[in-house]
This record gives sequence, C-alpha cells and structure tokens, in this order.
Amino acid sequence: MNIAAAFLLLLLSAPPARAGAGSEALPFLKLDAGARSAALSGAYCAAGDDALSVFYNPAGTALVEKKEILLSHNEWLEGLRNETLAYVHPVGPRLTAFGGVNALFSGSMNRYNSIGYKIGAFSSMEAAVSAGLSADFGLNYYGGAAVKALSQQAAGGKALAWAGDAGLLKVAGGWRLGLSASNFGGRLKFGSRSFDLPLILRGGVSLNFLENYMVTAESVKAGRSASATALGAEGRVRAGPKEYFYLRAGYKTGRSRYAGPGFTAGVGLTNRDLRVDYAFAPYGELGDAHRVTVALRFGEIRPEEVPEHPQLPPVRGYNRVKPASMLVEPDKAAQKKKKKKASDAYFMW
Repeated sequence: MNIAAAFLLLLLSAPPARAGAGSEALPFLKLDAGARSAALSGAYCAAGDDALSVFYNPAGTALVEKKEILLSHNEWLEGLRNETLAYVHPVGPRLTAFGGVNALFSGSMNRYNSIGYKIGAFSSMEAAVSAGLSADFGLNYYGGAAVKALSQQAAGGKALAWAGDAGLLKVAGGWRLGLSASNFGGRLKFGSRSFDLPLILRGGVSLNFLENYMVTAESVKAGRSASATALGAEGRVRAGPKEYFYLRAGYKTGRSRYAGPGFTAGVGLTNRDLRVDYAFAPYGELGDAHRVTVALRFGEIRPEEVPEHPQLPPVRGYNRVKPASMLVEPDKAAQKKKKKKASDAYFMW
C-alpha cells in the first residue's frame, strides 16, 4: 500500500479522539452516494429527481412520482466499501416522506502504537441515517428538510452526533436551480471532546433539452476543503418500448495530485420502473472506484391535487351582456321547450 493510500485510510477510518485539534469528523460524507450522481461528478443538487436526492438536495425527492427504493454499492479505495439505501414515499399531491442510510466500512486494518509496532487489528464503521419531508410549494418551487443521526465506531470507541439537511429547488421549463446544505447544526461527540462535521454547501443548475439530453453544473464547498466545480452531461437512447440506455460523463475540479484528473463516466439502463446504473471514477495513484446502483419504482402514481372548490369549465362569452332578443321570459321559454319536444316526438314517428 503506498503512502497516499495509507494516509487516506487513516483519514477516513481513525476514531475522532485521534484527530488533531480543529479537524473534521466523518469525511466519508463528502463521497458521492450513487452511480448516477458519481458519473456526473456529483453535480446533482439541481439535476436530482430520484431517491439519490436524499443525499444531495432533499427538495429533489418532491419530484418523484412513485414510491422508490434505491440500493447502491461503492467498491472504493484499498478495500473500503460504501453502502447506501434510500426510500421515497409520496404521501399526497404535494407532500413526500423519505429516508436514507449512508455507511462506510473499512474492513480489518492493522493497528500500530506510537513507535510503529503492530499491536493488533481493528475495523471501523461510519454511518449516517436520515429521515425527512419534502413539499411542493406551488409555482414550481420545491423544498425539503431532514434530521440526521451520525455515528462512528472504531478501535473500541464510539461517537454520536445529530445534524440536519435542507434544500430548495426551482423548476422553470427545462431549467432547474438548486440549493442545499448538509450536516449543519451538529458536532460529533467522543467522550468529553467534540469535532466539527463537514458542512456541505451546494448550488447548481441543470438543463433538460431535446427530451433526451441533460447538462448540469454545480459549485460545492465541502467542509474545510477548497470550493470545487462539478460538470456533468447525460444522454439517453431508446432501447425498447419502455427501455432506455444512458451515457454519462463528468468532471470535477479540486483533486489533489494523488487523486487523478477528476474525470468520471458511467452508463445506465431502465426497464419500465427498474433502473441499473454504473459509474467509474479513477483516483490516480489511489486506484479506481466502481459504483453500482439499483433503483425500483412501484405503486400508484402520485395523485393529482383536487381543488377545494372545483369550478365549472368557463363558457365563452359567459360574462357578456346578452342581447334583448335572447332574453326570454321563463313561462315563454317553458312553452317553447314543450312545443319543441312535441314536434321532435312527431318527427320521430
């Protein structure tokens, strides 16, 4: 294992009690959560309209029309595994409930003392569990918020924290504008000490055009990391009556000299309500990351909102003043109607 990979493992897996003053806890929260978003280099704050939005912008879950469950596996670097689960449940014309689990597993690693002697092995697990609501505010504005419980277990120690996620989304034709904040309002507590969570701020824009194409761009500030820009593009080709094949690519700035140029790519396939996605992201000297996501939509389509006081369809000229020739007294109108019915009956014979 090279020095860069060893440092990465230490950063992601060491318990917070070993972190230096002012360091951030749970850096795995900065990782992309699913294959589609990873193939777009994480530019998903505005583009997301599925269960993956749970991890990028909760407001995006308000666009989901059916119940959706999503499972994602990330075979990351040096044996690290990232597993995610998300569920979205429309509960009415304007309201949606959702939840998510994001976990990182290190596997077994050697443990050393301060002078470099091996003293055993340990494993670590870091996780974030969230639940929240999103809503259609009207005028094509959407919003969402979630409460999140976070934990870290490593080398016999355990730390807990609470935080929140929130986001807004505006849809205007093929354009979408998104803003979100993740992991705000909490600190990871380990004994008598506490550590900052990586506050992730996102702002993005996406454009769907010609029915089959989408481009997206995003600016993201993840904790104490430098601000980065992510760009992504997606195109689809019909593969059957209700099947589509997707091609995706992306680029993200801000990679270190050990972590490669920042290019990503991926493919996807949908078959009615089933979607399978794959993403590939090279990390230079650290190796390559592979992500696979399976998503299934099921149940009835979200019901449309029924007006509280439904109105009759408008009649052309209804509010105009009728000419005098059209104003017929009620008794004369009834006589004319009766005569018309009699003539019609005679005609039928």
